[in-house]
This record gives sequence, C-alpha cells and structure tokens, in this order.
Amino acid sequence: MSQGTNRKISRVGVIGAGTMGAAIAQHFLMKGLPVILLDMNQQGLDKGLENIDSSLQEAVERRILSAQDKSDLLGMLDRTTDYQELTGCDFVVEAVFEDMVVKQQVFKEIEKHVNSHCIIASNTSSFSITELGKVLQDQSRFLGVHYFYHAAKNKLIEIIPGAFTAPDTVEDLVNFYYAIDKSPIVVADVDGFAVNRFFVPWLNESTRLLEEGLGSIAFIDQVAEELFNIGMGPFALMNATGIPIALHSANTLANQFGPMYAPSKSLAMQVASGEEWDCQSSETPQNNREQVSNRLLAMSLGVAAQLVSEKVASVTDTDLGARLGLRWPQGPFEMINQLGVSSVAEMVSTAFQPWGHPLPDIFNEVDQITGFDVQHVKGHVKGDVGIIEFNRPDAMNALNPSVVNNLAKVFDELDRNPSLRKIILFGRGKAFVAGADIKFFVDNIEKKDLHAIYKFTVQGQNLLKQISNSSKQTIAYLDGLALGGGLELALACDHRIATERLAVAFPETGIGIYPGLGGTQRTTRLIGKGLAKFLVATGTMLNATAALSYGLVDGIEEPFNTLDEIAALVPGRPALKSKDIAEQGFDEYQGQLTDELFENALFSKYEKTLRRKAPIAQAKAMQLIEQGAEIPLSEALQLELDGLFDIFSTKDAYAGLSGIIKGKPATFTGE
Repeated sequence: MSQGTNRKISRVGVIGAGTMGAAIAQHFLMKGLPVILLDMNQQGLDKGLENIDSSLQEAVERRILSAQDKSDLLGMLDRTTDYQELTGCDFVVEAVFEDMVVKQQVFKEIEKHVNSHCIIASNTSSFSITELGKVLQDQSRFLGVHYFYHAAKNKLIEIIPGAFTAPDTVEDLVNFYYAIDKSPIVVADVDGFAVNRFFVPWLNESTRLLEEGLGSIAFIDQVAEELFNIGMGPFALMNATGIPIALHSANTLANQFGPMYAPSKSLAMQVASGEEWDCQSSETPQNNREQVSNRLLAMSLGVAAQLVSEKVASVTDTDLGARLGLRWPQGPFEMINQLGVSSVAEMVSTAFQPWGHPLPDIFNEVDQITGFDVQHVKGHVKGDVGIIEFNRPDAMNALNPSVVNNLAKVFDELDRNPSLRKIILFGRGKAFVAGADIKFFVDNIEKKDLHAIYKFTVQGQNLLKQISNSSKQTIAYLDGLALGGGLELALACDHRIATERLAVAFPETGIGIYPGLGGTQRTTRLIGKGLAKFLVATGTMLNATAALSYGLVDGIEEPFNTLDEIAALVPGRPALKSKDIAEQGFDEYQGQLTDELFENALFSKYEKTLRRKAPIAQAKAMQLIEQGAEIPLSEALQLELDGLFDIFSTKDAYAGLSGIIKGKPATFTGE
C-alpha cells in the first residue's frame, strides 16, 4: 500500500443530520475536531443537535464528561444549510438516506465548495462506491466509510475504496481513523462489504428456520445466543435495529449474489405487518437444535469464507469486523478453527448445495488441522526497522495462547532478518497490551487444567527472554494501557517510550495471583526492590510522568499513528529516576499485614489498598522479589514458574479472576 500523504485532517463536515449523521458528528466532536453539520433544512439540524445533546448528556450522567466538557464540545459544532460553509473542511462524510440520485447530487455540491485536498466519503451500506463517485470530477479522493451503530461508540469502520480511489487517500484515512480511536478495516467495493455480507444472511436464515417449522422464535434466539456466545439472538437484534433494515439488506444482497441471500417470506410478511417479532413466542411444530445450530453456523461462517475467497476482506479483518462491529466474542474464522475446519466445511456444503453454491474455495486451500491464520499480531518492515503491531483492540490486545503464538512467530521472523537493526512493538486501540486474557485463566481453573496455564506462562517467559536477549534494539511504544503481562512485555524490551495516554500497573495481587512473566524480577533490576515491591503490592496505576520519574520509561513523546512515524522513533538517554520517592521504603515489606506495619506513616497511607489484596498472592510476590534479587535473572524467572501451580490452586485466585469476568470485586479469605 502507498505510504499516504500524511495530510492533516483538522476540520470535518458531515452531510445529513439524521440519526447516523448526528452520531458521526458527535464522534468527531468528542475527538476534539470542529464539525460543520449540514442538512437541507433547519428542522433536520435541530433534530440532529437534539440527538447529539441527548447522547452527550448521557455521558455527563455517567461521569464520562463534565457539564463543561459537554458545553465545550457543542461549542465546536456549527450547523448550516449552506454548502459554502464546507470550504475549510479537510474531510467530508455524506450520511443522507439511501438514494443514489440524492447522494450523487450531494457529492457534486460538496466538490464545488471544498479545496482540492479534501477527502470526500459516503456512509452507505447498499451502493457501489465506484458507481456513487462517477459524478465527481476527481474520484481519486472519494471512497466509502461504513459506520456501525452507534456510530459515536462502535469502534469499527469499514473503509471502501472505489475503482478510482487513490491509495494515498485510503492510507491517509486509515491513519486518521486510528488517530481518533476507530478501528478501520479496508474492504472491497462489493455489496454488503464484509460484515453485513455474512451478518444479514445469519439474520435471514433464522427467519427461514422459523418459516420451515424447525424452531420457535424464542428457541432460535436461545440457540443463537448459546452458540455464538452473544447477548441477543437474531430476532431480538432485528427488533432492536429495525426489521425493515434486515429486509432491505437481504434484497440488496440477493440482487447481487442470488436467491440464497433473498429474504424469506416470513421476513417480508413481518415487515409488511409493521409489528416486531414476538421474542417470547414458543409456537413451532418442533425445536430441532441440530438443524438450527448447523444452519446458523453454515450461513454466517460459510458466507464469511466466501467473501474472503473473493478477496473482499482478509481473514483477520473479517474476524475483527465481527468482534468490533457485531460484538461477537469470536470472529467467523476463530469459530471455524474451534469447531474444526472439516466439520464446518461439511455444514456449509450441506447448506449451500440446495442453492447451487459450491463450497468456498478457501476451505480447500487451508490446512485442515491448523486452520485459518487470524493475525492478532502483525509484522511490518520499514527500511531497517521491524514493527510489531498488536491489533486486538476489542480485547485491549490481551495476551492469550493465540496472541502469544502470533507474537512469537512475528518476532522470530523479524529477529532473524539481518537487514533490521531495531524492532518496535506497539498496540492499536487504547492499550499497548492490557495484561493476560483473564477468561483463559478462569476457563482452565474451572477445567482443573492448571498445566495449560503453566504451559502458556512458560511459552510467554521464553518469548520475553528471546526479546530481552535479541541482538537488535527493542523498543516498546506505550500509547495507552500497559498492565500486568503488557508491562512485563515492555520491561523485556531495551527501551520504553510513552505517550501521555500511558497508564501502567501490576494489578495481579488484587486478583489473587502474582506477576508471572518477569514482573517480580525485571522490575527490581530496573527500578530497585523498594519500588518494585510497592508497584506489585499496591497495584498502583502510574501515568506517564510518574512512570518516567520511577525509571520505568525512558521518555514521553507525542502520539504517532502511521507506521513511518513509529519506525522513526529514537529513544533518548534514559531520564534520571527520582531519588526522593517515598515508596522506596517498601523495600523491607514482606507481605504481612500487621498493626506494627501500619504504625509507619508510609504504610498507613496505603493500608486500605493493601488490605484489599489477596494475602497469599501478596506474601508470595514479596517473597519472589526478595529471593530473586540475589540470584541470576534466569534462576529468578524460574522461581515465578515454580510457584504457579500453588497460586492458581488457591480459592483466592479463582475468586479474584472470576470476579473480573463477573464485574464484582472479590472478597479474599486467604485460602
């Protein structure tokens, strides 16, 4: 892909003040961008302002924003019916209703009034971007941007180049959306793009199953919720998002791809009735779990495989689209890997055959045992710099076996490249790496498979040793959260460069365990025993400035979003750590909470915090720091591994870890 022009987008326009346009404008405002909101009449603008105001007020009530913040954001919004007001915009998004003629007229008006570098985009879910852009004199700066509901909150955005869109335009917009905390995926200009292409058939197939008497509405929703591990089944989702939208989308797909995508009679009749689905209804001749399960899986996973076979989107981006856009815990290809490639291929073949659709090519191209390569971690080469990108923003880039496997493969490949002199690691979204995947630990504790946790930790430690011992300069670029295992990963690098968004902590003793990827050992060697004990014992969150004074990071930089900017990072000389941090007094702390301890003013300050921690984990972590400080690092790291079975066998560990998943703070008993 092109390097982009790095054009600066500092003022945006949104055409159409309806529900979607208002939400798009709101997101831009919340990222500090002045917005021109244009609609054909004042009534539409008033309604748009009302929607934005209401949504921002919710944020105030939830204490995400202050009343002053809300007032400041609304102060950056200009409303108009005059296209001349768009003159100073660098990016304009059209978000009017789905009418080809109306949209094209809007584009012609936009082009008359904006400057030559302004990017023009259409938020459409049903029209060809190439066809829409035909009315423009300069189609190189025109493309599609498909937002997902709620546009101000949902992180996913599909970027769709038309036939004449310049690669630089695509690259610039990808970088822009990353900078404002969206997660863009680039997809081909094909009906349904990526996510709707497999999501709409999933909805439609549920109505066919109902129509064929294979399950009731309530039963089909229940099976779908259990099968896909989601909170709402297809009928409830259609009620929430609009049943006519499902019908319109199915018709659009059918026009392009044939009868398999056509809406069922029951879906058309439901729209005609004007009623919502009765999600409590149990009326049906039978509830056939096997048929319902197989066909819901086949129609969604099979169509996802088909669009990847057609090169509409990649395996990785399709899965990311499902996880972010639909909030599925797993994407289609992760599900295929879990269920077994051959098993899913058989389901898909059975479901597609009556419609005359062959099995998607990709099923015959993939290794049936290893499955599809979903790249949560990507490697890039920029000149003599290797870049490792964590791209699992929906899970804050948390480490699990799949992510660690990806990371090991990518790092090894870059580490072996003789033309590279340094390797930089960074994360997309709001985190560098926000620790380990808690669900992985809980699942294996419940299965009584502590060997899986041990194996994962050994693999992680070995990888961090490889990073630490690399002959290349290694740099962790920390733009966001670096918690637990994420901080341990950063500590294995030669340098750590932060942005002001950095937040680092070791939360482990607050969830019943201790840092197991070197946190009790590398931290001590970098900042001293006292501060290491303090961070591990209290779980205190440090911002960038504090992390710099502690010596955890070498410097603070402005945030970068392009790979070229990240590749240019050069660590300066590590800043001198402060010698006057009172918390260095934790060096004698052994993890025992006594009345005598809290007579000390320093420990009295942290008494409430320390008493909330798991006592076994607390004592063990302090012991590891003490013992490890006096022996070689390799032996010290082994101490962490030696204690894993004991710590994960405690009731406190299960209470703390499962409490995170349930959203309830744990009460520790010391068992």
